Amino acid sequence: MEMELKVYDRTQTPSSLRNEGFMPAVVYDKGSNRSIYLERKAFDRVFRQVSTHGVITLTFEGGEHLDTMVKAVSMDKRKRVPEHADFYIVTDEPVEVPVPVHTRGEARGVKEGGGVLDIVLHQVIVRASPKRIPDEFMVDISTVGVNEPLHIRDLTLPAGVTMVTDADLTVLTIHPPRVEEPATPSEAPEPEVIGKGKDDDEE
Repeated sequence: MEMELKVYDRTQTPSSLRNEGFMPAVVYDKGSNRSIYLERKAFDRVFRQVSTHGVITLTFEGGEHLDTMVKAVSMDKRKRVPEHADFYIVTDEPVEVPVPVHTRGEARGVKEGGGVLDIVLHQVIVRASPKRIPDEFMVDISTVGVNEPLHIRDLTLPAGVTMVTDADLTVLTIHPPRVEEPATPSEAPEPEVIGKGKDDDEE
């Protein structure tokens, strides 16, 4: 997924920018580092869609465009809003990034067999040029039965995408239904025996 954000070269202090609804950021590569700022709400909206595995095109006032990916985001712990971002300039060089794995449908092993779905991996690592990185891997699990695990090698890769995560790893599986063992009856407590006291024997 590729998105666009309007950005500006930064001369103001970070605190003054934040007070006006903007957030400071940096955009860099191996040979440069540039201080910028952008609207916080616009960044939040775009980042929620592309996260760290999508390309974001930064557009400057003079018409300059830079294709980037988010490398890091600092959050305000109290307000739970982004307060700083690091953008890395990308080219056509392949990069390794995490891509989320999502499921679609209800597994046959759950629907018919009463099994329990266990998603082992929620994301995988792929290698691809930035503009070929898939948004997600959507897995149709409607035909998956009990004890029929889905492995990394079963995922369909788009053209130009190489899987980095071990092909033998399990993505998800359907465990057999749990069988509850019958409860064992608790042993009845022994009756309390009250013996004769010494005084009773002497009556």
